[in-house]
Amino acid sequence: MKRRDFVGLGAATLLAGTTRARAASPPNVLVIGTNLGAVPSLDPAAINARTPSEVVSNLYDNLVQLAPDDLTTIRPMAAEKWDVSDDKSTITMTMRRGATFSSGNPVTAEDAAWSIRRVIKMAQVGATDIALWGFTPENVDGLVQATDEHTLVIKLPEKVSTDLVLYSLAGSSLGVLDRKVVLQHERNGDLGRDWLKGNSAGSGPYKLAQWRPNDILLCDARTDYWAGTPAMRRVVMRHVAESGSLRLQIEAGDIDVGQYMASGDLEALQAKGATIDLGAGFGFYYIAMNTKDPDLAKPQVRQAFQHIVDWKALAATTMNFNGFPWQSIIPKGMIGAPTEAPTGYEYDPDLAKKLLAEAGYPNGLKKVLFPSSDALLKMAVAVQASARKAGIEFEIVPGEHTPDFRARKFEVLVGNSGARLPDPFGTLVQYAYNPDNRDEAKLGGYYLWRTGFDAPELTRLVEDSKDETDPERRKAIFQQVDAGFKALNPPLVVLLQRTDPYAIRKGVSGYVGHPTWSTRWFAAKKS
Repeated sequence: MKRRDFVGLGAATLLAGTTRARAASPPNVLVIGTNLGAVPSLDPAAINARTPSEVVSNLYDNLVQLAPDDLTTIRPMAAEKWDVSDDKSTITMTMRRGATFSSGNPVTAEDAAWSIRRVIKMAQVGATDIALWGFTPENVDGLVQATDEHTLVIKLPEKVSTDLVLYSLAGSSLGVLDRKVVLQHERNGDLGRDWLKGNSAGSGPYKLAQWRPNDILLCDARTDYWAGTPAMRRVVMRHVAESGSLRLQIEAGDIDVGQYMASGDLEALQAKGATIDLGAGFGFYYIAMNTKDPDLAKPQVRQAFQHIVDWKALAATTMNFNGFPWQSIIPKGMIGAPTEAPTGYEYDPDLAKKLLAEAGYPNGLKKVLFPSSDALLKMAVAVQASARKAGIEFEIVPGEHTPDFRARKFEVLVGNSGARLPDPFGTLVQYAYNPDNRDEAKLGGYYLWRTGFDAPELTRLVEDSKDETDPERRKAIFQQVDAGFKALNPPLVVLLQRTDPYAIRKGVSGYVGHPTWSTRWFAAKKS
């Protein structure tokens, strides 16, 4: 009882305002400073961004999991084991015995089947990865079924590598939900969507204690979790929007982990002994051009755009903790990726001017430049400055322009992407895939469609990679896609591979940013 009271007292201290001095965070409470404005819901089916993915990855167990330092080995979680049929069309999973939800209900195969079916039927962003394999609201009931309390059978609607399916089952949106609890809160057939925005019904090592949007989130450790009780009895996520304020609170010991911080503040913390975990991700920073614009439809103009960004200076200053130079659409270290940093998009203002003149623009071009969000504004300003020397004048319009990008309502955009699938297919389907280029197709999930660029050969190759299981043949396909993409002078100029830095205070161990954003707190400790 005293221990519980101490945790509560510590949390109360942490809840106090920032205008007065606070004691350092208690030894059994992990405090994370982050941007809670990026958490619109706690429903796994409704999320695919970094912060909400981290939260739900601790409230819900997945059927399988991937370690952050080994993304090729699929490990048990809610499922103890699984078998794949000889014809590779069926995955049969055996559920872990003795696992329970925070409600006390046992975790069953029917809970797991219902959770997968729910994600597909809701058709929100959380379904993105699992839907790639042909599951639809119309077919999923017949394909994903529990044959008894401990056996889950997943029949694949299309020929696909079963490892890809298992990778997607490890994603944060595919956590196992307590079916009975969620359905108790269903309203008008919403499958519990409204209730799960601010509540949890999970099987993970933590349970939600309090959630105030844009303010604070509290999670308490479960003492009855099948793998044992986490060392951190409580995890507090606090909304700290200003990077300088977050740095000061980490220096004071009030906050243990900082997210979404500016490079200067990360450098200052690193100099004082903090660890900066760069958390290499599967996304990229890019310039996108809308080829429905007659100017940008010209290959020479797009080629000129390959030489208007001083990306070396960008990587060394504004982006030094947020990305590293990488001019390939296959993330570094994945199968088929270049073994050395690829080049070709060197900053060369004179060459850009020459290419523009050959395309019919001897006096350069003027275009509107959108940052995809406010977080990309500094990068947009840097691009504006270097492009001006190449004869391209950008008018920057600040704001949240991702919806405009999805709707093809832009000229030029600076953006960044993320992917949760630890396989090149996850990024290639974003950058090199467009099965229907018509406006009415509304395929806003595919970047090539957003740019209005039809590339049928690339699309075919990406499709071929989906069901290929031979590693060498997959590698060859990926390399062919990467080379073919670049040869087309594509409307997406990839410059940097994304990293997601985490500032970790001295004395904190076991907190490791996951490349798929499924960052888990179970192993976190404080000394």
